[in-house]
Amino acid sequence: MVSAVNKSILIVDNDPSLLRALGKTLSGAGALVATSQSVADAIEVLSNRRRQIDLVIADLRMPFVTGMTLLHVIRETFPALPVIVLTGFGTPKLKAECLRQGATAFLEKPVATTQLLAAIRRVFAGHPGGPEPAPPG
Repeated sequence: MVSAVNKSILIVDNDPSLLRALGKTLSGAGALVATSQSVADAIEVLSNRRRQIDLVIADLRMPFVTGMTLLHVIRETFPALPVIVLTGFGTPKLKAECLRQGATAFLEKPVATTQLLAAIRRVFAGHPGGPEPAPPG
């Protein structure tokens, strides 16, 4: 099973408590976590490349510049970099648009830790997509 161990993950969200919670969860899973509270800071982290980033997890609704803009910049500048969109305001139309724009996965807040880690495992295993289907039963 592919995991997040030693993978560098950049989390972009303007909510400091969510950044702390996700950072703690992903660090506990063995990831090397960087956080950013704005799209501008995230682009700076990615552009400076002081540390290789293996995955970006980004919120869509942020002040000034949206996560959709970040997704577009990443697709233009770092086309192989996977992006998981994490939003509290998801709709089927928005999900389709994010995936069309190159998002690797689309998750809705509040996201269960197991759901987030499963999406990350799929990204690193080379199987992008949204949430795993519910087990039969």
